[in-house]
Amino acid sequence: MELKKYQQKTLDKIKRYLAEIGKFGPKHAFISVKGEAYKDEFFGEKLPFICIKIPTGGGKTLVGCNAITDIMDSFLKEKMGRGIVMWFVPSEAIKSQTLRKFKDRKDIHRKILDEYFDNNVKIFSNEEALKIRKEDVEDNLCIIISSLDAFRKEKSLQTKYKVYQENGALINHFENIEESDILEKDESGIIKSLANVIRLSNPLIVIDEGHKTKTELSITFLKELNPSFVIEYTATPRAESNILVDIHSSELKDEEMVKLPLVLESHTQWQAAMLQGVLRREELEKIAKKEKEPIRPIALLQAEQEKEDENKITVSKIKEFLIKERKIPAEEIAIKTSKTNDLEGIDLFAKGCKIRYIITVNALAEGWDCSFAYLLISVANIGSKIAVEQIIGRIMRMPYAKRKENEDLNRSYIFASARNFNEAATQIISGLESNGYSKYDLINASEKRQKYEFDVERRVKEDFAVPLMSLEDEELNFEELIGEDFELHKQDADFDFKVHYDADGRAIIDIKENDKWFRGAQQILKITYKDKHCSKNEIIQWLDKKLRFTMLDKEDKVKFLEKAIDRIKGYTISDLSVNRYVLLAKLDELINSILTEYSKKRFDKFLKESKIKVKEFEKFPEVITLSEEIPQEFNRNYYNRIDKLNKEEQRFVERLDLDTLLNIKFWIRNREKKDPFYLYGWQKNRFYPDFIALTNKGNILALEWKGEDRVSNEDTQYKEEVAKVWEKLGKGKLHFFLVHNGNVEEVLSKIKQL
Repeated sequence: MELKKYQQKTLDKIKRYLAEIGKFGPKHAFISVKGEAYKDEFFGEKLPFICIKIPTGGGKTLVGCNAITDIMDSFLKEKMGRGIVMWFVPSEAIKSQTLRKFKDRKDIHRKILDEYFDNNVKIFSNEEALKIRKEDVEDNLCIIISSLDAFRKEKSLQTKYKVYQENGALINHFENIEESDILEKDESGIIKSLANVIRLSNPLIVIDEGHKTKTELSITFLKELNPSFVIEYTATPRAESNILVDIHSSELKDEEMVKLPLVLESHTQWQAAMLQGVLRREELEKIAKKEKEPIRPIALLQAEQEKEDENKITVSKIKEFLIKERKIPAEEIAIKTSKTNDLEGIDLFAKGCKIRYIITVNALAEGWDCSFAYLLISVANIGSKIAVEQIIGRIMRMPYAKRKENEDLNRSYIFASARNFNEAATQIISGLESNGYSKYDLINASEKRQKYEFDVERRVKEDFAVPLMSLEDEELNFEELIGEDFELHKQDADFDFKVHYDADGRAIIDIKENDKWFRGAQQILKITYKDKHCSKNEIIQWLDKKLRFTMLDKEDKVKFLEKAIDRIKGYTISDLSVNRYVLLAKLDELINSILTEYSKKRFDKFLKESKIKVKEFEKFPEVITLSEEIPQEFNRNYYNRIDKLNKEEQRFVERLDLDTLLNIKFWIRNREKKDPFYLYGWQKNRFYPDFIALTNKGNILALEWKGEDRVSNEDTQYKEEVAKVWEKLGKGKLHFFLVHNGNVEEVLSKIKQL
């Protein structure tokens, strides 16, 4: 399954963080990648504790599954893909939903895990884990899905939950273990509880909706579980979170994941809100049929709590209104409350399903997803503080994650009963923010020009494309440079291989090796994992699967791996197997180095033969969706507004925009992986210069801003080399500048001459 750009961006940043941990440790790795202070008051400096902020509907669980594979492959590689992952969710509803996904081997989430861990994955609820076997933990990656409440201990009430109680079924886990302060004890010794089994495993902890762990009690029990890594996913991080990745709602819209903007229409009378909501739903269904979209728009109707009050707008009153006033057939109406569940066993996506209206109070707050839900009609007075904010997220998912031709089908709608629009908007905005969205995602239905705040049009009407480097009239790419005739097994397979582990896979914690921060497995407890990959053939097959080089033939890659392993001296097959993640990292580095060197030779050859040229391909679009805008006007920006920059980049672009540079016709903020211009050389990754400018003479400038710490590193040197080739191919019309604080005046002076 191809990930969305923001999902891939998230995983790329997690990988960068994991790589930096190897050099600097968790705290300074975060500072290096994010450029912000690391908050260590919860878990200290040496335990990674990071937060991923993704709005509701952004696929947090999918990102979470992929992140598990990355963390287990790098920071926790000594676990050899086994042990315990604690996946905490905020409620029983979310727990049931997550268990359903993870236990279904046809579900994409389970497929990701099964493929990566060779089907050695076991899923448990916290109740099922009360009988988890020692062999389960030793031979598999065991993911225990639990609500937070199942592990909270109300010490003031002396309440003991089952996870902390003595459990004879778990006795085997405690054979031949060393004494440790980590394990909970009573007067008779170590308590043979699930909590202690988890502590023994030094688990990776995943927290879904991490902001729900606000209390000191929640943090305490997480710390007591002896985690090796803590990662939380939430739409609304708390102040103490280390936000490594911050995905904005506009990025979800740009990737066609959500229906934005959200259109709000308010009425003083609940009947009017109902009527207009029903009419709008009917209009949307007509549009869907006309556009031949397989969508049956559904309205969610939110009633007030059932109480002894004749003025309350209850579920029965709403159903009566729909049937009597609007003549809606009863078969099109379903009720979903704590007492009644007409949706049990119903597939709302089925072609024959007739349900168009779902009446609820707040039973849809969590664990319910149906992208056909387009409208929320809240008939209670919005000022009564009913849980409207919890249901907003239920109507925002885009059907089939694909933008529709008719703009009306790309939006979601709220019809609210309130004294005025501002009163309704205040609570709706609160609801949006609690789902990771913002006030800019909301528009007033009564406004004539309904426009999404982050959709930005061109200020300049002129079409514009920047030439890319091409090979035989096609966009240059790494696979084309490698070609079909390359044979890996004929390349030199010698490399240095040293491991930091004992034969049983354990190592010392927090030592420095060649000035790099190094963390091994916990030494406190004796945990030995069974070595299932003990033959040369099994190791090679495992490496082949993990080393994902799509341009290489499998047979060719296997031959190379055989040759590489035969060259390793001083280690047994068992040594290699136990340390296979170290071996994997070394071979990945070696193969990448071989491919890059070969690609460079081919690049130089094609360049000499004049097969590499520059050619225009895709134009910059007429409308772009910003992630987070700068609230500032610019004179010669190609678009009306631009995405957020860091302070140094912003100061530079302000200089570029000044009237003193009269020769600049316009400039563009070139966004990584979103805009059509990039430079490509002989390495795998594309390089997106930060700014593009066009002069009145027709010269195109590519400008890359670099912080002082990165001006002379290897990556920057490579980018300069590639850019100079692009510049030369432009025959005087293409120009590249590497800009930093030390040369701004010099660069601006050169630009004035072009």
